[in-house]
Amino acid sequence: MHTIDEFELISAQQIPELNTLANHYRHIKTGAEVLSLENEDENKVFGVTFRTPPTDSTGLPHIMEHSVLCGSQKYPVKEPFVELLKGSLNTFLNAMTFPDKTSYPVASQNVKDLYNLIDVYLDAVLYPRITPAIFQQEGWHYEVEHPDEPLQFKGVVFNEMKGAYSSPDSLLGRYSQETLFPDTTYGVDAGGDPVDIPQLTY
Repeated sequence: MHTIDEFELISAQQIPELNTLANHYRHIKTGAEVLSLENEDENKVFGVTFRTPPTDSTGLPHIMEHSVLCGSQKYPVKEPFVELLKGSLNTFLNAMTFPDKTSYPVASQNVKDLYNLIDVYLDAVLYPRITPAIFQQEGWHYEVEHPDEPLQFKGVVFNEMKGAYSSPDSLLGRYSQETLFPDTTYGVDAGGDPVDIPQLTY
C-alpha cells in the first residue's frame, strides 16, 4: 500500500459524475479513517465523525455534541461556536447527532479560514473542557422561577427535544424506528427523549 506520512492509502477512485477523485486513507497508528475528495469546487469542506451508538434514550451523544463545543484546551472561551459564527468566513458550521454517529462539519471558500475552523473543531472534539456546569447547561438541570412553584427541568438539549417531541411527524418517525429496530441503537433516540434525559448524570 502507498503511504503518505502516517497514513496508508486504502483505495483511490474517480467519481466521474462529480469530477472528483476520492482517496480513502487509514492512519497507521490509530486506525482512524480519512476520506479525501479532490475537485475544482471553490467550497472547501472538512468534517470529523465519531461512532456514538447510544444504548438508551438519555441523549448522551446529543448532549456531548453540544458540550464539546463549549470550550476546549486551546480555546477556553465559553462558546467558541458562537465566536466562529461571528468572525469566520465559513459557508457551513454545525454539529449533528445521528442514531449511530456524531458529525462536526465545517466549510469555507477561504483556505486559511478553513484551517482555523479545523483547528478549533479538532481541539473541541479531542480536548473538550466539559464540566458539570456545562453538562447541566447543555443537558438538563432543575430550575425554579418562584419559590412557591414546582421545580422544572431545563437545559439546551432538553428544551430542544421537548420541541421535537411536540411534533406529530417527529413522534411518528421516532416510534416507527423504535418498533422496527427495538433491540438496536436505532430503536432508541440518540437525540434524547425528554422523559429519559433527566436520568443521565455527569
